[in-house]
This record gives sequence, C-alpha cells and structure tokens, in this order.
Amino acid sequence: MTPLEDDLRRAIQAKASQVPPDAVPPLRLSAHRRRSSSLAHGGGERSGAPAMRGWLAPVASAAVVVALIAASVAVSHSLAGRQKPSSPPQRQHQPVAVSATDEAAAWVAAQVSRSDLVSCDLAMCEALEVYGFPSSSLLELSGGSSDARHSQVIVMTAAARADVGTRFAARYAPAVIASFGSGGTQIDVRVIAPDGVAAYRSALASDLDARQSVTAELLANPMLTVSGAGRRQMRAWHVDPRLLIIISYLTTLDRVSVVAFGDAGPGAGASGPLRSAELAIETNSGRALGAAGLRRTIGALNQQQAPYRQTFAGVTRLPGGQLGLDVEYAAPTPLNIINYSGP
Repeated sequence: MTPLEDDLRRAIQAKASQVPPDAVPPLRLSAHRRRSSSLAHGGGERSGAPAMRGWLAPVASAAVVVALIAASVAVSHSLAGRQKPSSPPQRQHQPVAVSATDEAAAWVAAQVSRSDLVSCDLAMCEALEVYGFPSSSLLELSGGSSDARHSQVIVMTAAARADVGTRFAARYAPAVIASFGSGGTQIDVRVIAPDGVAAYRSALASDLDARQSVTAELLANPMLTVSGAGRRQMRAWHVDPRLLIIISYLTTLDRVSVVAFGDAGPGAGASGPLRSAELAIETNSGRALGAAGLRRTIGALNQQQAPYRQTFAGVTRLPGGQLGLDVEYAAPTPLNIINYSGP
C-alpha cells in the first residue's frame, strides 16, 4: 500500500487530525449549475434542508459574526444527511487493490457539494454516478476547456487533461483539493477559477486577511478551548471559515472545546482546508450537554442558509466517552465567506 493510498483510506474512514502548517484554502468562484451535456438522465438531489431565510449578515470580525447570528429568526425543518463514501460495485473475484478512479469517485461523491457542477471525462462521470453523485450535477467534457469553465470542480484524469489541454489547470484550476494515484494515472480534484489565476490570488489574499482577524479573536475568547494541534491549525489559517463562524456562534450559547478538526483532502497539501470539527460543549456551570441539549444545538445550526449551511451536524461519541457535536461542510471551501454580502 502506498502512502497516498493509506492517506485516502484514513480520510474516508476517519477524520484527519493534523495537516501541513502552511495550508491554505482553494478558490470557489460562482458559476451556474448545468445538466450534464452527455448524460441524459438526471440524478437525485442531495436530501437535506430546504431553502431557508438568511440568518447571517456580512461580517468583518468574529464579534460581529456572533452578534448577527444570535439575532437569527429563520427556522429549518430538516438536516442535510452525511454523505458516506459508497462501496465499489460488487464483482466476483474483485482484486484487493482499488483503482485511482474508484478512490477519486468515492471521495468526490462523499465530500463535494452536490449543488456544484463537476466536470469529468466519460469514464469518471460514469464512476461518479455509480457512487451516487447526481448526473444533473455532472458535465461530461466533450468540447474542451470552454465547457469546463462553467463548472465549479474538475476531476482531472489523463483523459480530462487531454480534452482541456495542458495549460488549463495552470490558468483556470490552480487549487488541488484532493489527489489520487501517481504518474500518468494520477487524478487531481481541482477547483475551477473561471476568471483566472490573478482573480484567485486576489480572493485568496482577502480571505486570509479576514480569517486571520477572526482566528485571533476566537483564540482569545474565554468561552473557547482549543487543543494544541487545533491552535496550530487555526494559526496556519487552515480551518474552513464556515467552521470559524459556527464556533463563534456556539460560544454565545455555551462553553465550547475543539477536540479535533478534520476532512482535509488526501494529497491536497496546501489546498485542502479542514472542513469538519468535533466539539465538546458545556453549559456555563460546567455541565456537559447531553443528547437532548446537543440536539437543541443542532436545531439552532439548522437555521442556516447557503453558503453557511452545513452538510452534516450530529451527536458523536468523543474520546473518553463524552457526547459531543460533529459538524461537517462540503468541499470546495468558498473564499471571502466571512465578508459575504449575499447574491
């Protein structure tokens, strides 16, 4: 088993607890969702929360985030379900080794937002459908890079590279959020930057400035406790800004301890932000929240509207046996989410 294969299995089966200290998030620029140009049958939508009225206004610091979120009045009646990696289709005498195509398809189906359009070659599009990704959110590459620029994510296989050209990634897909295989069979999951690298760098710089400010305020918040590893990850600006906003909000209700961050993409290096967190929550009197209290907290989180809507929020068993909160967000991570002003 190669180190990359081992990283993939850990990423799919359990959340990563540490990442490189120089990590930064990928760019996500808006684009309209389209039906696949070659797959005729639409896939099902991700089951989850219906459209809701917004509860979060533009923010420039964690303090403003806290005040605005606490004033929310919107109510959600359902929660987006956690997207588990699907199992490969059963075959007789199936070899133990899993192909990079299966690894990439399983990761994308489990981690990438199904409201985003994903560009892929024919074989990868078919594999993504097998793993449960809706065909209505797939764009089969057949017309070169002009089609790919309409998507938010591209699965860059050898066939996709041949279709969009060797310069496409450098110009319009600079951020790798997951990588599988090696050599000529390597598959990269990349975020599309339709306005090019310059726009990506500008958005990234602005995002990191805002994230630095919010992180400093959070780490000084007496209602928040963060593990040593978590502090290093936050100070490296490697935590998804949506998690920073959620943690800010939760500290207005109770005392919060960050047990671990996770969900970085395998092989992504500096482009794979941490999109999940396991949190221990206590009342001001020091009593740990039980299942009922955690469910009330989850109900408060369910008031969110995109782009702040979580993919999953649920009760989990933390190390030591205490019940805690598990919160996860889908890839890719949007930039400038802290100062988001809406459509």
